[in-house]
Order: sequence, then structure tokens, then C-alpha cells
Amino acid sequence: MATTRLKGCISAGSALIACVACSDAAVTSPRLPVPDVALAVADPGTELANYMDAMNVRLAAQGAGYRAAIAEYVTSSDSGEAGSTVLAKSVGNKQLDFDFVPFDPRRPWSGLSSGPADDITEAIDQTGDAVPVFGTLTEPQTTAAILAAAGTWQAVTCSELPLTLNPTFGLDVGAVAFLNGLGGSEFIFADVQHAGWRDINFAGGILAVTFTFVFVDDDGNPTDIDGNKVGDAAFREIYYDPSFTWRNDGGNIDVQTVSLHEQGHGLSQDHFGTLYRKNDGTIQAAPRAVMNAAYIGPLRQLLGSDIAGHCGNWAIWPIN
Repeated sequence: MATTRLKGCISAGSALIACVACSDAAVTSPRLPVPDVALAVADPGTELANYMDAMNVRLAAQGAGYRAAIAEYVTSSDSGEAGSTVLAKSVGNKQLDFDFVPFDPRRPWSGLSSGPADDITEAIDQTGDAVPVFGTLTEPQTTAAILAAAGTWQAVTCSELPLTLNPTFGLDVGAVAFLNGLGGSEFIFADVQHAGWRDINFAGGILAVTFTFVFVDDDGNPTDIDGNKVGDAAFREIYYDPSFTWRNDGGNIDVQTVSLHEQGHGLSQDHFGTLYRKNDGTIQAAPRAVMNAAYIGPLRQLLGSDIAGHCGNWAIWPIN
């Protein structure tokens, strides 16, 4: 992944602020006076829907041109639960598919607004949120694992998708947390943002969640400016749950494996495969894939269905 310097922070609607490439001038990010780790309530689906609906009420009131549309989560196999996709109640026609539009001028945090290439940008929280609550991992170790996962997707040979790392000025990444009064900040840094481990403690056996924000029209319905019958993604934001012991040595829970899965969602992949419980109580997936809805164990390489899904989304980018 190439590295760029932050261009500065500009308005992206009245609710959040877009950060794109300028000087190294200091930027102040207001923080709401609340604990970093919020106590989880309710079942996972209800909790995630509540987060999205609360955000959308605030975004609509502020005239923002985007809304939270879906939340995709993966679970620990020990939880006895399968991951799922949760839809926001208040966004348009309840569609599930959203893709980034090449050269979309509404995404100033992304690549160039004109050719020949259009990078998909990523940003990684570098504050204390980058350090899991349990375990011994440091911020450089978690960042390295996330970057390694991104490199795995970028290396798929059917696609020439450029992934670019945007800096964060040392600010707290987390639009979902900010809009729910749980920490974070009002800055949008990239197409795919990693908000770390400490802002939100999710219900149930959730290991990580990817939230998709989409552009909407004046009636709150998802837009489709390129006419491909798929809604237009604005940005995606990934959270890792603080309740687990995270590792980077190939043991459970492996940061790189979970990040590889969540970045698949960040790049428009859905869950794949069937999960079933064996007689000994363990969970098995058929077929095995990074994009299975439950974490079964470390898996740092993409398998057949993962590669096929990625190629289906990105083989002809930036034609979409």
C-alpha cells in the first residue's frame, strides 16, 4: 500500500468532516466526554440496528448526504452464534448491495477525481484505540497485521485495484462511535476506516463489525449515480471488539485473520458458505472461506470463493 500525506480536513456535509491530502498543521478533534468502552446491551442485531438508527436520525437532522445502511459482523465460533448482516430501519429500499463509484466527487477522502486510476483508501486508528484491551499487542503490531491483510486483498491477480493508506494525524478514527456519543471523532479519513478496539463493546460473541455508509438523495433513498443498479457507498468503518484476547502469532484470536474478513466487507464482499455444528460442538464451514460468518481459526490466505468474489467486484475497476 502506498502512503500519502494528509491534505487537510474539509466539510463533508454538516455532520462529519472529510480529511484528504495537505500540510502537517495540527488539527483539533472534539471528543465527547464519555468512556471509551461502552457497555453492550441487547442482542447483536438489535444493538447494531439501534446504533445505525440513532446515527441516521442525527445525520438527517444535520442535512448530511449519507446514512448508515448496513452492519456486517463476524462472531467467535465459541459463541454458538453465526455472524450476520443487519439493515438500518430508516434507509430507503432496504437493499443490501453497495459499491464505491469510480471517481466519485462526493468522496474527497478517496483517490483522484479523474483518471487514469482511482485508489481505494484506507485509514488505521493510531491512538490508544489501536491497542486491544486484552493481550500484549502494541499499536505497531496491530497496524502491521491490518496492513498485511490489506496487502493480501491487493495481491489478487485478477484485479489492479490500488489500495492507498491515508494518515490520520493521530486523531481518533470513529464516525460510528462519534455519532453515538461513544468516543471517536467527526473526521472521515478514507474509504475504509479501522476504528480500533476501544470505542464500542458489542453484544454477544461479535468479534468485529463493518458499517457501510451510503450516499442518499433528498428523500433519504440510496443514490445510484452510475446506473449500475447498486447503491453508492460513501465509506466503511471497521470496529474490533475489546472483549477478546487478540494475538498476531497465528493463534486465537488472530488480528490478521479477522481484519482480512472485515476488509473483505470493506471491499464489498458478503458472507459466504454454510455453517453447521458438529456432534462435538465445534463449528465447521462448507466451503471454508475467509468470508465465512464465524471465526473458526486463523486463516490468513484467501480461498477460492474469496478470490472469486473479489474478482467479481474489482476485476474491471475503475470501470464499475
